[in-house]
Amino acid sequence: MFTSTLITVASLLATNALAAYNPSCSNNVVTYWGQNSWGGAHLDSPDNWEKPLASYCEDSTFDVINISFLTNYNLTGLPVLNHAFHCETTYNYTNTLHCPDIGTDIKKCQDNGKKIVLSLGGGNIYTYGLSSEADGQAFADTVWNMFLGGTHKYRPYDDAVLDGVDLDIESGEHTGYIGFINRLRSHFEGASKQYIISAAPQCVYPDANLGSTLSGAWIDNNYVQFYNNPCNLANMDNKWNFDYSSWDKLAKSNPNSNSKVYVGLPAGQGAAGNGYLDLGSVQKSITKLYADYESTFGGIMLWDASWYTNNREYVSGLSSWVKSNMKCGGSPAPTSSPPSPEPTYATSS
Repeated sequence: MFTSTLITVASLLATNALAAYNPSCSNNVVTYWGQNSWGGAHLDSPDNWEKPLASYCEDSTFDVINISFLTNYNLTGLPVLNHAFHCETTYNYTNTLHCPDIGTDIKKCQDNGKKIVLSLGGGNIYTYGLSSEADGQAFADTVWNMFLGGTHKYRPYDDAVLDGVDLDIESGEHTGYIGFINRLRSHFEGASKQYIISAAPQCVYPDANLGSTLSGAWIDNNYVQFYNNPCNLANMDNKWNFDYSSWDKLAKSNPNSNSKVYVGLPAGQGAAGNGYLDLGSVQKSITKLYADYESTFGGIMLWDASWYTNNREYVSGLSSWVKSNMKCGGSPAPTSSPPSPEPTYATSS
């Protein structure tokens, strides 16, 4: 089922320390949690649906986990979250989720060296948008107070403090995101932790919804979705479809001199409409991209965590390979303990 380049279970067990995200490294691995994309196509197999957040923080596979999604900004009230089946309880008389169990898991993950980030937006079935700088600034205040280092009566994850904000913006008014990011960064000044600001544009350049934001605002990580489009990784040798150099130039021109580009990939055959490749093909493509664009290469992003349960050998193999082959200042990224448990694998279809 898998190519001969897939690393062995023994090799996985040798990687027994929990990874620590390092913004200067080229071997970070990012995923999204909270939408259960595998489960959406397998409603009759709830035992294999996406696991609780903390389950994805017990080994070295992922460095950053984006919690998806904040789907309705509700600028005149309280924002609305969607975490599939993981949390359905709301604060009284509101549509805002209250998820103390997720809050506990966030802190567990952070204790294991993971960065847990709030992702805004999602697919275009959701309603959101920022139509002005003033809207962006006001919403940044709300996000800071409800999810990050501020205080608010309604904090969905209680006292858990997330590690940043991700923009997966696929619809809606988008002129207010520069103001949103600038206001967030004013809150970050003097904070006790380093926050991440990331975005997940489509691979078509420039992104229709985030183009001006990515060029005009501080961005740490660009998780470019090289799937669901003709510019997916399978077309890497087709210069008319695949354009990585523009993303490299965008990162180099960003106000953040250390802005990085990540190769966004589906974590399973059914995780996206196109772009899923066998491990050997992915490794070959990433090796070339890393060699050509090392200075801005940050690692990979995988959509989404639910496929780790159901395509675990592939996801673990790819993650471990990236950590071993994409370097951090001439050596693999720093790690922290404790050791990871022995992995168990679900049967792949």
